[in-house]
Amino acid sequence: MANRIFLFLMLAIVALPALAQQDTAAYQLRSVEVFGKPAEVYAAGSRVTTIDSAYRQTYNSSSLADALQARTPVYFKSYGVSGLSSVSFRGTNASQTVVLWNGLNIGLPTLGQSDFSTLPLSGFGDIAVQSGSAGAAYGSGAIGGAVLLSSPNYNGKGFGLELQQEAGSFGRYFSNGNINYSSGKLQLGLGAYLRNAENDFTYKDLSRFGKPKRTEEHAAQKQYGFTQNLNWQLAANTKIGLHGWYTFADRELQPAMGSASGAEQLDKNLRLMTQLEHESDWGKTDVKLAYFKDFLNYTNSSLNSVADVQTYQLQTEQTYTKGENWSLRGGVNLQHFIAENDGYAGTKQENRAAVFALFRYDPTETLDLSLNLRQAFVEDYNPAPTPALGFNWKFYQHEQHQLFLKGNVSGSYRVPTLNDRFWTGAGNPDLKPEQGWSEEAGLRHLFIVGNTLLLETEATAYHMLIDDWIQWAPNPTGLWRPVNLQKVRAMGIELSHQLTATIGNLKLTGSAGYTYTSSEQVEVYEGQGDKGNQLMYVPLHKGVLATGINYKNWQLHTDLNYTGERYTTNSETSHLDSFILVNVALSKQLQFRKSRLVVAFRSDNITNEVYLTMAYHAMPLRGYTLSLRFLIP
Repeated sequence: MANRIFLFLMLAIVALPALAQQDTAAYQLRSVEVFGKPAEVYAAGSRVTTIDSAYRQTYNSSSLADALQARTPVYFKSYGVSGLSSVSFRGTNASQTVVLWNGLNIGLPTLGQSDFSTLPLSGFGDIAVQSGSAGAAYGSGAIGGAVLLSSPNYNGKGFGLELQQEAGSFGRYFSNGNINYSSGKLQLGLGAYLRNAENDFTYKDLSRFGKPKRTEEHAAQKQYGFTQNLNWQLAANTKIGLHGWYTFADRELQPAMGSASGAEQLDKNLRLMTQLEHESDWGKTDVKLAYFKDFLNYTNSSLNSVADVQTYQLQTEQTYTKGENWSLRGGVNLQHFIAENDGYAGTKQENRAAVFALFRYDPTETLDLSLNLRQAFVEDYNPAPTPALGFNWKFYQHEQHQLFLKGNVSGSYRVPTLNDRFWTGAGNPDLKPEQGWSEEAGLRHLFIVGNTLLLETEATAYHMLIDDWIQWAPNPTGLWRPVNLQKVRAMGIELSHQLTATIGNLKLTGSAGYTYTSSEQVEVYEGQGDKGNQLMYVPLHKGVLATGINYKNWQLHTDLNYTGERYTTNSETSHLDSFILVNVALSKQLQFRKSRLVVAFRSDNITNEVYLTMAYHAMPLRGYTLSLRFLIP
């Protein structure tokens, strides 16, 4: 039944263009330029998507995990509402995805991944997602994909102010404030947010006979954070930027059904960055110097574990652009880690370096090419060079129709984490880096009617092979240790559909996405393994559907998320059922001279779906949220 509902809604949104063509009122659509998106300049042939501003304004209190789960067909595995939230791109695991902030990797070197539940949606500028291997551009860990975050830019002149207060079901409260000033030479922005949640929702206890109803009593959380962004035009050709980002999260970790409670986790993350940009006859020089401090304290009835990691990063880039035909960027990235962890025998330090060259060439108006290469240098390791070659070719254009053929071949790698190598009694210093190759090809179709309609459809097929996949597994004595256990093949199909149209005063937006993902072991180097089986927590089918209706000062948004069946073991002996989540939001904008007040009412999981993303970790049923946002100008 869930599958039929999802397919019906997908067909419904496809029918919207026919309705939209009845009116040709002028509306300025976003420009259609492949070269125009910064994330795509050196990623020809790759699949890049963005989180639209309308969604971010409506769901500003959500985490980055919520946003990506709702608007992209990637899969997130969450240990309940207050636990770790990790991502899976194209059948890979969380440590095979990188998260970059203003171009620098913010992943923890101890764990090799980011907890998306602690990354707030507020405080960012653009949010882009690149699917597939991107090791040549972004370095270690960019095997399955990359999430690209940037600080906001403040356009216009004068002061701006935003205040938001939100209250919702299960004791959820959110407060947010941003103030900014912009002049000809100076841009300054300060932001702060506070999120409190009791998370005392009712759920069905699947671990008990008869599935009795219970109330969650150990999932409360408190999060707050600050952002600071300064851009100063020192001279006509020189600009300096100072960016700061601090997040704090104090959480009761939601226990599995039937388990005793008591675990808690405290996270403190400080990220500071200075950026210098200079234009000259040699092109654009970009120097970034950053300091990150990540603190984690996990406690339960018998354990108190502390991890404190400092990261120093320096990245220099030189970009030379020749007209509109080609651009060459060369650079160096240096990293220094200092990690103190109760699981290590003393403080661990490590140096990493990489040199890279990114080349973009457009020989004609219809053909775009990119060629990238990165060489990494890591203590005690010797990663192979990582290349990437991609193209976009517009091979057909007639009236309102444009057709593109795209493709790329790219390499990737991942250096073992500090925990993999240095955990006392279990770490394995003999681990090899993971090495991967990815190929993808696709078709993209654009249908444009003046400034009133844009319909974009894309289909992509991909194949990925990852060797020396690192996995923690028990040895013959029962001790769990990380080993290069297997070779994994992931392949699949991705479909997407986006619409923007107008009918008089009515603006319609819609997007749909579907992925079929097969991810399985093809070789096992130690033990018997589970060759030929779908990897655990990788759904074969995943889809999203979003619609937006904007009429004068009213907005209606809907989001549908379909997740197929997932196995909870690599032996395929147990599974989680498929589910559909539907969220609906209605907002009204009130104008007071130059100021605006936005009143929004939202319902999450409006169909009261019972679902799990991680075995025996309950998720909330239907909830409601009321939000007030005041904006100047």
